[in-house]
Amino acid sequence: MRKIFYAALFLLVLTACGRDAIPAPDLTEDATAAAIETTYTPVAIHYETPEIPQHNEYIVALEIDPASRTVHGISRINFTNRTAGPLEEIVLRVFLNAFGEGTHPRPYPTELIGRMHRSGYGRGYMEVSHASLNNDALDFTLDSTVVTLHLPAPLEVDTTVQLLLQFNAYVPKLGHYMGGNAYAMWFGMFLPVIAVYDENNGWNTDNFYPISTSFMLEAAHYHVSVTTPVRYQIVGTGTRVEEIIDHDTGIQITRFSANMVRDFAFAVLSPYYNRVSTSTTSGVEINLFHRTDGFVENVLNLVRGSMDYFEYRVGTYPFGQINIVETDMLVESVAFSQMVFADTMMLGSHNHNGLMHSIGSQWFTGVIGTNPVAWPWLGSSLTRFIGSGLRVFTPEHLHEYMQANHAAIAGRTDLFMYQSLDENTTIWGVYVPMQIKAMLMIYQLQQRMGDELFGEFIGQYYREFSFQIATVEDFINLAEEMYGESLMEFFNAWIYEGTVPPI
Repeated sequence: MRKIFYAALFLLVLTACGRDAIPAPDLTEDATAAAIETTYTPVAIHYETPEIPQHNEYIVALEIDPASRTVHGISRINFTNRTAGPLEEIVLRVFLNAFGEGTHPRPYPTELIGRMHRSGYGRGYMEVSHASLNNDALDFTLDSTVVTLHLPAPLEVDTTVQLLLQFNAYVPKLGHYMGGNAYAMWFGMFLPVIAVYDENNGWNTDNFYPISTSFMLEAAHYHVSVTTPVRYQIVGTGTRVEEIIDHDTGIQITRFSANMVRDFAFAVLSPYYNRVSTSTTSGVEINLFHRTDGFVENVLNLVRGSMDYFEYRVGTYPFGQINIVETDMLVESVAFSQMVFADTMMLGSHNHNGLMHSIGSQWFTGVIGTNPVAWPWLGSSLTRFIGSGLRVFTPEHLHEYMQANHAAIAGRTDLFMYQSLDENTTIWGVYVPMQIKAMLMIYQLQQRMGDELFGEFIGQYYREFSFQIATVEDFINLAEEMYGESLMEFFNAWIYEGTVPPI
């Protein structure tokens, strides 16, 4: 198997070149049911690919043994120094190590530990065995989720080098971003990735926080080969470009290619899984991979309606497909680029708010990147507000919906929206109320700007910051530019005051 694995890497190199607990009025359930049967004329705001600087490129070969839950990997990374000065080190993240012994903070809320370990208990790890720069061995240090490559000489600006990492990993049965159960293994935020560098903070090495998605990632190109026994089905971000099956050895190699995505997420599925597909009005393929029945048609219709709606309100989805995979999740669902890992219990329930939020996150945290640690509400609030249109269909009902949310947090005085994720220690204490407050702020911004101008603003925000990392300053500056007046008093009242302004 190992010979086939390294052959796969050689060929690949040659060819690569939280739970959404928002209170809602009684109309929500009926409106959600109506949304399933509703289609929207897509692409009211046409997507335009912006001029984008060169992206990093990951060329990865993985050998996975589902029986032992082990992974052997080799990753070649074409990295360009796009900072303002020479780099003396390059930093990568290996998020699986957050599930090792003695990590702090724990990467999951204590109140959800039962959901995470419903299929068993275990600790995960990733060991890096070798690193090199342009084929020369590199010294490196591995400290929990941070790998620091110590360069022999400063790497000058606009210089591209090839890094190589060899690693071994163990993925336990977990109901988290990466994990598995008796039927599948899933891998979100699994591959070693270059940390984001900015001029204020240097390399961003924030913790894997228990609440929300605490990863800031740059868009990149991925070319990934996954080697497994033949009886498994592999689904991943991007396009499946080749599948090689060798019945003599019982080995299959599945290759994917994905451009301008923030991560490469994938799953290894047993024969118990089935696949059903549909497509959006604009032709985006929707694939649902499931092992239980009873919810398939309902979920497909909801995903299709949600995709159509976000294209209508925001802009064209820039990828050709999206995959929904049934898993065990400690929250309802988690979104990655072109992938959603959805919890079995949520899929079989009548409440799919979490799934609709994961669909909207494709636009506002996938295509448009943010810093979810410093400003954990920025992408989420836009997703929540735009997504509210899938629950309510008239301005009157929308106002009722917002009033219900406002009533739930109106007496709070501790919701300072400049608080970073490490200051939100529980889901229900501050994090969810702050998300509600942020959604109300976006609603009030729409009221201030008017529907038409607000729609133009959202479309411009999407076009201008696609495949980049947008900041709060970017969001405010663009809003003021399009509104034609200062909005600082408005934003200051919502962001920097702990109280909740009236609506």
